[in-house]
Amino acid sequence: MTDKERKEFLTNRAIRFFDRYGDELGSISKMLEIKLSQLALAYTIQNKLPKESVRITSRVKTLKSFLKKLERKDWPEYYYPTEIAYDLIGTRVICWFLDDVYGLLQYIKESKQFRVKHDSIRDYIKNPKPSGYRSVHLLADVPYDKIKNENGVLDVKDDHMLCEIQIRTKLQDAWGDLTHEFHYKAKDMGLEEQNYDKMLSQGAKRLSNEDESFIIIREMYQKLIEDKVGREGFTDSEKL
Repeated sequence: MTDKERKEFLTNRAIRFFDRYGDELGSISKMLEIKLSQLALAYTIQNKLPKESVRITSRVKTLKSFLKKLERKDWPEYYYPTEIAYDLIGTRVICWFLDDVYGLLQYIKESKQFRVKHDSIRDYIKNPKPSGYRSVHLLADVPYDKIKNENGVLDVKDDHMLCEIQIRTKLQDAWGDLTHEFHYKAKDMGLEEQNYDKMLSQGAKRLSNEDESFIIIREMYQKLIEDKVGREGFTDSEKL
């Protein structure tokens, strides 16, 4: 098979997959978002934080984005797309405060809602990328009901999908959104100047320092809530 034939074959395989399973991926993405939102709500109640201090977003990688990844990897052979892209379904957990990134990571690891692959955890906060990128990444198997057609008979089977979860602060997320597209476009155009990465890294470092200082605000907020509960006897459910 020539390179052109391999590219066409793998492209057509991807098109068939997204045509067949696109709706299913969307449903799994929404289910993961709901499960994580419930964990986040429990976490904020437990830690006397406003529920708005943790936000969950999810997305399904598009066919166009998947094909771009194939191209970057020089069109490797695959049977199932998750062999190439672990983040077909991706979810972000965005926190106001740095401490809560690790608090929520622990909640997710202990949850029975999905199986975290512990060897997949990557801490780019403690070990930032050269560009300054900061976030915690992990992979988890999310169980779901899969509809199968066996000899014309529809049946529901237990299955699971490997999904990526990213946990980061609001400032880290803002930096990522501002630099992501430009950063990759620059790399695609051949821009490898060291000063470019240094500039991005310095900006990320300044935001990291702000994340550290915001922990004081978190502690002040928690103290205010504790004092309010002590004076008025509110329960956690009443505060919400």
